[in-house]
Amino acid sequence: MLFIRKAWIAFFIALIPILSMEAADQALPIQIPFRINKSSHLIVRAKINNKGPFNFILDTGAPVTFFAAEPGKSLGLKSDENGWCVLDKFLLEGGLRFENLRVKLETPFQLVGMNGMALGGLEIHGLIGYDLLAKHKIEIDVAKDTMTWTPLDFKPRFPLGVSGKNSGSSLDALGSFMKTIGALTGKKQDTPPVLRGSLGIIIDPDSKPLMVIDVLKDSPAYKVSIQKGDLILKYNDAEITSLDDLSKMYRSTPEQKKIQIEIMRKRQILALELAPGKGL
Repeated sequence: MLFIRKAWIAFFIALIPILSMEAADQALPIQIPFRINKSSHLIVRAKINNKGPFNFILDTGAPVTFFAAEPGKSLGLKSDENGWCVLDKFLLEGGLRFENLRVKLETPFQLVGMNGMALGGLEIHGLIGYDLLAKHKIEIDVAKDTMTWTPLDFKPRFPLGVSGKNSGSSLDALGSFMKTIGALTGKKQDTPPVLRGSLGIIIDPDSKPLMVIDVLKDSPAYKVSIQKGDLILKYNDAEITSLDDLSKMYRSTPEQKKIQIEIMRKRQILALELAPGKGL
């Protein structure tokens, strides 16, 4: 009996690493295979709900993670009224797992254009954006074929400019146009930059008052002549003392609703009225 008891103890001790490995490996650095496609994008592969693999671009400019509508439909995925979908399982090649991952189930115009004109050399099914990338320390050496992802104890804030579904905007039309051109001629065209935020300004987060350090061309801010170096004082009569203040005000403003921004430019106070545009 003593021998049997010792055997069971030894078996249980040997079993502990096997039982804990699945949970522990998520906190360790994980090697994720990647490739660089013809358009010089970093591509990783992922399985969704045990189906795939699907090709994703690592896009630090995308505020959230996107999965294209067509492959999503083939998996029977459904989105809510704002285009959000929860994936039961999202497995990056190399072993990094996510459960109940919230993504945008729609096809950004960039993917329509790239796939239509075969710019990447392979079909792209989605974009891995800031919301997922910011949760990891990522080390990339383009001379190698794997990158290192280390999970961080960090929860990024929900990005500005992400609202509901696309609704036939001019950017969607541009994607369809590029797709048609690719089918007819195969010619490659440069795509215009995407406005990532609905105001179109880039702020120095450490400045007090907040300072505009760049203005995106053709954005709402550009059209009312907001300039680099302007100081933002008020948003609809509410004083702005931090980037968090501006973010809260911004998130509560519906698209195309006119607002007033009070700025200081060379010691002169200006009140400007503009209507935020649609973000990505």
